[in-house]
Amino acid sequence: MQRRKQEITQKNLKEMIKELEDKVQQARSKKIKDPLLRQIASLKIKEVELRKEKEAEKASKTKAVIQKIPVGADPKTVICQNFINKCCKEGDKCRFSHENIKKKDEKAESDDTPRQVCRFLIDAINSNEFTSDWVCPFPKCKDIHKLIDLKGDEHTELSLEEYLELSRQSLGDNLTPVTEQTFKEWKEKKLKEEEIHRKKVQALASGPKGLELFESKPEMFCDDEEAGDVDYNERCYSEEEEEVF
Repeated sequence: MQRRKQEITQKNLKEMIKELEDKVQQARSKKIKDPLLRQIASLKIKEVELRKEKEAEKASKTKAVIQKIPVGADPKTVICQNFINKCCKEGDKCRFSHENIKKKDEKAESDDTPRQVCRFLIDAINSNEFTSDWVCPFPKCKDIHKLIDLKGDEHTELSLEEYLELSRQSLGDNLTPVTEQTFKEWKEKKLKEEEIHRKKVQALASGPKGLELFESKPEMFCDDEEAGDVDYNERCYSEEEEEVF
């Protein structure tokens, strides 16, 4: 039995399952097929167990790394690399962030459409028109309109190398490699976004204003039915008469 178990673990289980499946197809009687099907089921269970053992062995060999961040950066804004590799032993006491990964997963489940920074906000910042009272001119815009507050870290300055390293550590695992095809798709997406933004700006600029609005919708400038008629000449005359007396 020990020898048979050792042979199963050494031999490729997929090949054994394939051989048994071929025998099942060739078998004509149910008495021959049933034992073969039971063997296939047991081998598939064994295959899953071996896969879990390999994953556990691989995780145990993963060593914790000493993570470095730029000077002046908040560790809680950086994702813990050991937590990503499932070898962080600090738990809640870890100085790096463990929550960002969960929040990203929850956000991906709750919102299927990715949000991006509003182009009108970018235009306002580039033209120095952005203020604390700025409002997006496009109605029902679902893009991001918030800026990150430094909250006391205004004097913290990072070099380009430190900023790139911090950004690299903040990236997740599901990344798309840059190839000629992916770059072409990204370029086409950006061109479509530029075209959509241009149409929005054109729609806002071509809207009726001033006299055009008065001529096209005069009912907007009419008084309500309940508005009272006031004789301003009579009111002014009565006030002057009271002053004389």
